[in-house]
Amino acid sequence: MSKQIIISVGREFGSGGHEIAERLAKHYNIPLYDKEIFDHIEEKGSISADVAKYFDEKPVNPVFYPIAMDGSYLPLEQTVANHIFDFIRMKGEKEKESFVIVGRCAEYVLRDNPSMISIFILGDKETKMKRVMEKYSLDEKSALNRMKKEDKMRKTYHNFYADGKWGDSRSYDICVDSSTLGIDKTLETLIAYVDAFLR
Repeated sequence: MSKQIIISVGREFGSGGHEIAERLAKHYNIPLYDKEIFDHIEEKGSISADVAKYFDEKPVNPVFYPIAMDGSYLPLEQTVANHIFDFIRMKGEKEKESFVIVGRCAEYVLRDNPSMISIFILGDKETKMKRVMEKYSLDEKSALNRMKKEDKMRKTYHNFYADGKWGDSRSYDICVDSSTLGIDKTLETLIAYVDAFLR
């Protein structure tokens, strides 16, 4: 692809956001950066890939908020986040790569990059619950608890680092409810949007 395109995908847990991101990357023949980020952090020498993966998109413990905010101490969660943000900037700004990335405040980190499209994918509770039950072999109560826990964590993480609020339509170029059209039609809609952007 000659013109740079960066597709940032925020998502509610169970909305199919990661699957849609994978299929967008495949459609445009560009990388989806995920585990490569942890390899990059490990190469920097201070944190292993496994530790970085564990703390990926984990919010800073409220106990450490005051000292994290004044810079006197960086909790491991924030150190990992900073490395991830550096990776996103390196790929998007220094190396001018095209890629898809899920979560990790990418729409905020690259907010001034004219080549970025930011997407947020949501869904209704019932559809998300069924998807989570099937994917993770959970009963209804466990699926709902997991959805609540994951979304709370993502929201807290995002809102700690970014100015715009997680899931707020004003923070994204386009928000889509994947429950309305289903994954395939949602993907088609987003491809049409990206294609219009690329013209």
